[in-house]
Amino acid sequence: MKAFVSWALARRYRLIVLATALAPIIPVAATALISLETVRRGSLQGGYSAALSILGVLLLAFVSGAGVQFAGTLGVATLVAGVGVGCLVRWSRSMALAFQAIVLLCFFGVLGSGVLWPDPSVVFDPLIENFVETLSASGATEEQINVIQGWQPMLLGVLFATLFLQLSGALLLAFYWLAFTDGGWSFGEQFRSLRLGRVLGWPATLVVGLGMAFNVLLVQNLVPLALVCFLFQGLSVLHAWSKSRQWHPAVLGVLYLSMITPLTGVVMLLLSSVGLLDNWINMRALMRPR
Repeated sequence: MKAFVSWALARRYRLIVLATALAPIIPVAATALISLETVRRGSLQGGYSAALSILGVLLLAFVSGAGVQFAGTLGVATLVAGVGVGCLVRWSRSMALAFQAIVLLCFFGVLGSGVLWPDPSVVFDPLIENFVETLSASGATEEQINVIQGWQPMLLGVLFATLFLQLSGALLLAFYWLAFTDGGWSFGEQFRSLRLGRVLGWPATLVVGLGMAFNVLLVQNLVPLALVCFLFQGLSVLHAWSKSRQWHPAVLGVLYLSMITPLTGVVMLLLSSVGLLDNWINMRALMRPR
């Protein structure tokens, strides 16, 4: 991996070509590449590389006959986000602080959209209807369609939770690659210290509690984001436990594999619960080194 990072950073065009190729298929990797460039060379150079990558995405879409407008929107969102994440990392030099800034951005995004756009069904209803028609044509059962339709009121929250996953995934990947450079960056130690903190953890816990008690649309749209935030913190806690007690790597391997099985929902909810509790009782301290 160190050879790959050194190779990509050695020549700007290599990183631009990689970001252009990955933006349509693995956007989180493209965002992380531009973040890496921004951290290493500064925001101005990172923006320059992002602009060239966007032009590459547009050219690729034009040559391949894909939708230029859609590709341009995706490319701009993906690569500009890379500059933003890189600036956060360069400023804070802390995964936790950058993570918390992303949480705040998405949190206020949901709040702002809920206040300024009180009836998102005007846009989302046609999308859901088209998706349901596609599912029906492909032979989906009525129960599966009902599940999709049941998510309709929370679609705004799901979209921002997806955005959060994209940005946080890029943050983690950028930190992982930075650990192979000569800047004194670390990944494992910073990830094991990842947490929302009391300032963000308190409102996130309140959102989860209110979401379980009341059917308020704005609160319901904040719940997916809060649970995903606590999911990352729960993973951080488990990695801290693994490091502290020297667990076999297979333990965490089985955990990650269980997240792509029919038990995905249960496992993710348990991890989110661990992350939520860690904000209040410091679950990392429950396992001391031997």
